[in-house]
Amino acid sequence: MTNGITTQAPIVLTTDFGLSDPYVGVMKGVILSINPQATIIDLTHQIQPQNIRQAAFMLGTSHNFFPKDSIHMVVVDPGVGTERKAVLLITPTAKFLAPDNGVLSYILSEHLDSLPEVAGVLPVPPQCSAYQLTNPDYWLHPVSNTFHGRDVFAPAAAHLSLDVDPNMMGEPLLNLVWRPPSKPVQANNRITGEVIYADHFGNLITNIPQSMLGGAAKVVVEIKGHRIGGLSRTFHGNPGRSSVEPLALLGSNGYLEIAMPDASAQGILKVGSGEPVSVRFVA
Repeated sequence: MTNGITTQAPIVLTTDFGLSDPYVGVMKGVILSINPQATIIDLTHQIQPQNIRQAAFMLGTSHNFFPKDSIHMVVVDPGVGTERKAVLLITPTAKFLAPDNGVLSYILSEHLDSLPEVAGVLPVPPQCSAYQLTNPDYWLHPVSNTFHGRDVFAPAAAHLSLDVDPNMMGEPLLNLVWRPPSKPVQANNRITGEVIYADHFGNLITNIPQSMLGGAAKVVVEIKGHRIGGLSRTFHGNPGRSSVEPLALLGSNGYLEIAMPDASAQGILKVGSGEPVSVRFVA
């Protein structure tokens, strides 16, 4: 506490639990039972069920907007109760609690000089450290086979927010599961990528970053038979553009998006995750 202001790192929650069930509220209850002064932030609870890749992308594009040393608790865990590990990854800027299923791949990629193109296990980058959550002193008991978010990850997050030494949480890990982030491919004057997810408004977020587009003034974006000429500046398009045609723009997260003015691009175009998207540079 400094001048009446808490300096505890916030706990940031990312799950596929939705909000109609009590799961998120129960996890918050566990955290606050251990640390009543904890600051809890919801990143999202609307990850598509079991969609590890979407969760990894959202975490990768969002975590840098939180205070240094924030504790990110990520529960997208289709393997809960199996032999998959529960892990803590510590980077120079944050802590991440998650199942060891590849959901931390975007975070790991920030600390790698080269990215392996095949799935498998990856050595923990030298500037990071990792632990398996094996110490039951920092769990809730009894531990359910199906709700480690409540019984393992939430207590661990709460104890970390109270400055428990990560070495007390469990055994050090040398490797973590790696799922290569979906990368667009550039050949000649064309970039080929895909839709990663649709947001609440039906905007289609792709894996094509602004850095690949550079300062290109003229492009044609193609998706499911639709050809979109140029990039719009806003979700309402540029002056003179039809309001019943899809548009393309660079979203706030720095990736190409496909949108419909005042409507859902996902609903109108009938596309979802994995839909191919291409960008062609024109003279």
